[in-house]
Order: sequence, then structure tokens, then C-alpha cells
Amino acid sequence: MAAEELILLVAGIIAIGVVSQVLAARLQVPSILFYLAAGLILGPEGLGYVTPAAFGDALPAIVGLAVAVIVFEGAFHLKRERLHEAPGAAIRLVTVGAVIALVGTAVAVRLALGTTWALAFLIGALLVATGPTVITPILQVVPVRDRVAAVLETEGIVNDVTAAITAVVIFNAINIGIDDPLPLLTLFAERLGVGVVVGGIVAGLLYYGLRYVDLSPGNAPRNARLLVLAGALVAYGAADTIDTEAGVAAVATAGILLGNADIPYEDEISSFKGDVTLVVLSFVFIALAALLRFEVLATLGLRGLLVAVVVALVLRPALVFASATGGRFTTGEKWFMSLVGPRGIIPASVATLFAIGLRDAGRTAAADLLVGTVFLVI
Repeated sequence: MAAEELILLVAGIIAIGVVSQVLAARLQVPSILFYLAAGLILGPEGLGYVTPAAFGDALPAIVGLAVAVIVFEGAFHLKRERLHEAPGAAIRLVTVGAVIALVGTAVAVRLALGTTWALAFLIGALLVATGPTVITPILQVVPVRDRVAAVLETEGIVNDVTAAITAVVIFNAINIGIDDPLPLLTLFAERLGVGVVVGGIVAGLLYYGLRYVDLSPGNAPRNARLLVLAGALVAYGAADTIDTEAGVAAVATAGILLGNADIPYEDEISSFKGDVTLVVLSFVFIALAALLRFEVLATLGLRGLLVAVVVALVLRPALVFASATGGRFTTGEKWFMSLVGPRGIIPASVATLFAIGLRDAGRTAAADLLVGTVFLVI
């Protein structure tokens, strides 16, 4: 694609993303619905403007940086005070509940679709995430008690980060061909270790820069926002260079540490990061739709729908009722939480990144199954 055409395509995607966000806010529904609809219309199954080849070799890098921004923002909002204030059900939901979702989804994918256990657990890890950007619009429309909102929002923020890191480790294991648990744990420790170290260093440098460096009084808020954005991208790029796919752990670490530090201009930084995330989401979701073909969904057929039903209507209620024990929640509230488990940003963005890698490795069937299953559940 010529440079002029690529510029027009990028500008068009950004414009569509902004319009989608405006419509979503106006209608009070998750913006992901409009993103996916736009992607299907513009993708190869529609008008054919957006295809996996449209961005050339740059697509993995674009999606990777988008994932970095998304994960950093989610981690930045993960405050230790919120975890302390959240009911015990929230803690159980992101631990016991996450394990139930991971293992249960993997078993459902394995039995229904007949895929390998590695790919089944990769899909399961991705679908653990329930992002706050799709939960918040629901809670703005449906009034609930504070403790119900706290549980759902805490689950979304924590699982966004942990699901991304877990999925990255499993994806690396698939690429390397690791089947044994011990090497898998070693791989997890290596990626997590590199990410924590790099993320910690970047967070320390950003903290020092924000607290003790003169950022120019007149432009300090703007410079602080740009400094944090650059730091997130540097953390991702540096960790990924040292150890493949360690970048997600790095930006998560940097986001958590910086978000819990006493830094100036925190509100401005948070608002800015949210705006940037909304822009990069346009690329992620439309890229996901461009990788999706209707014949893949047709191939999955009733088996794919069965997986989606099991995830939404069997596993979700099971993990909620197992986590929300005691008398703090009514039965009605438990059922409400059971039916509010929307998947969105992290499953779509990371699945897109993995699908590109699988296609480049010649594993088109695995890529199709990954994207098709994730899309059906979303």
C-alpha cells in the first residue's frame, strides 16, 4: 500500500473510532459494539478496505504498542487502597474465580473444538479478562449498590493485567514447544522477572522526573502526560527487546508502581492515558475484525456457540457464586454479577497480536480458531 493510502486509512480508522466512542456514550452501550461492526464492514468480508496486509509488516508493532498503552492504563488504575476497600468477594473473584474461568474455558474449548491443550489454555487465559471499559457503561445505566460495583470494577482492572501476562506466557510456550509444567513455570518466571525489573526501573525514573525535575511550570501538566506515555512505550520496547513478550509484564509493573506512587498531575495523566487508549482501540478492534472471516465462524458453528454459552452461562455463574459467599450479597445481586462478565479490550487486542504471530509462523488454522472463538465470546 502506498504511503498516501496508508495515511488515509489510519486517519479514517481514527475518525471511525472517535465517532464510535461518541455514539457509545450517547446510547450508553459499550463502544466495542461499534468498533467490531465498523471492522466487519471495512474488513475483507465487507468493503475490503482493511486487510491484514494493509499495514504490511508494521501491524504487529502497531498492535503491540496499542496493547502496551491499554495494559499500562489498566494497571495505572489498580490502586492498593481500592483492593483493601473491596469486599473479600473481589479478592476471591480474581483468584479462585480466575482459575475456574481459565481451566473451565480451556476444557470447554478442548472438548468442543478438539484443539490442543496449549491453544485451549491460551484462549482460556485471554477470556479470563473482563475489562472496566465495557463494565463501566453497564454500571452507568443500571444502578447497583456500591459493593456490587466495587467487585465488578476491581475484577475488571485486576483480570485485565493478569490475563494478559498469563496469555503471553502460554503463547511463548506454544511458540517454543514447551509441554512440561516445570519449563513452563521457568518461562513464566523469566518473562515476569524481566518485566518486573524493567518496569520497576522505568517507574523509578518516571517518579524521579515527575517529582524532582522542573517540567516547566507553564507546561508541566502536558509534559508530565507526555513523559508518562513515553515511559510506558519505552518499558514495553525495552523489555520486549531483552526477552520476547516480556513487554506486557513491564508496562503492567510500571503502571501499578506509578499509579500507587504520590506523583503530581495524577488526574491529568489518568485522563490523558484514557484518551490515548480510546484512540489505539480503534486499530485493535478493526484489526481483529480484519483477521476474521465468516467461513471461520461457519466452521466453528454450533461448537463455537457452545463454548460461548458455557463461558457466559455456566462458568460465569459458577465462579461468581463460589466467590460471593456469605451474606453480603443477595441472590439477585449474585445473578446480576453472573450476567455481567463482558469481554473486550484485552482479549481482542492480545488475540489480534497472537493471531498475527501464528499466521506468520504458518499456523493459520490455529490463528483462525483463536480469533473466531474470542470473537464469538466477545
